[in-house]
Amino acid sequence: MMKETTGERNERLFIYGRITEHFDWCEMTESSRARWKAIPNIPDDDARTALKSLCKKWLEPLRSALGRPVVINSGYRCPALNAAVGGAPHSLHMQGRAVDILGGSFEEARRIAYQIKVLFVRGVVPAYDELFLKSGKHSWYVHLGVSADGEPGRLRDNLHDYAEFRRILNQNKEE
Repeated sequence: MMKETTGERNERLFIYGRITEHFDWCEMTESSRARWKAIPNIPDDDARTALKSLCKKWLEPLRSALGRPVVINSGYRCPALNAAVGGAPHSLHMQGRAVDILGGSFEEARRIAYQIKVLFVRGVVPAYDELFLKSGKHSWYVHLGVSADGEPGRLRDNLHDYAEFRRILNQNKEE
C-alpha cells in the first residue's frame, strides 16, 4: 500500500480546497484502499453538493458540540471503491450522504452518536437517516447517513440505551 506524503495531501487540498471551515475535500474522499487499488474516488456534482450539505449541516455542529475535531474514517465512495471495501450495494456513501466518524473506543463512539441525537432533539441538525455504532478492525466508529435535502430522515439507529441518552441530554443542558 502506498502512503500519501504530506506534499501530496497538500497538493490535493490546494486543488480541491475546503468544504467548510473544518472539513476539506481530501478527508471526505480519502481512501487508502482507493490509492492501493488505483481507484479514482472523485465525487460527481450531486455527490459534491451532498457532501457540502453534510459538512455544513451535520459535521460542523457536531464538532462545535464536541469541542474538538471530528475524525473522518470514510466519506464519499465511488461505486468501485464501495464494492472494493464491501460496502452495501445502495450505500449512502456513494451519494455523498454518509460518513464514518472515528470513535476509537466503544465509549467514545457511543458518546459521539448520542451527541448527534442530542443535536437532533434540540433542533440544531435535521433528522438523520442512519446512525449506527459499528466495530471496525481496530476501533469503533459512528456511521452517520443523512437524507437528501428536503426529505425526512428515517431516524434508524442501533442506540437503545435511552437512560444514557437522557443523561447526556441533561448533562448538556447544564453546560
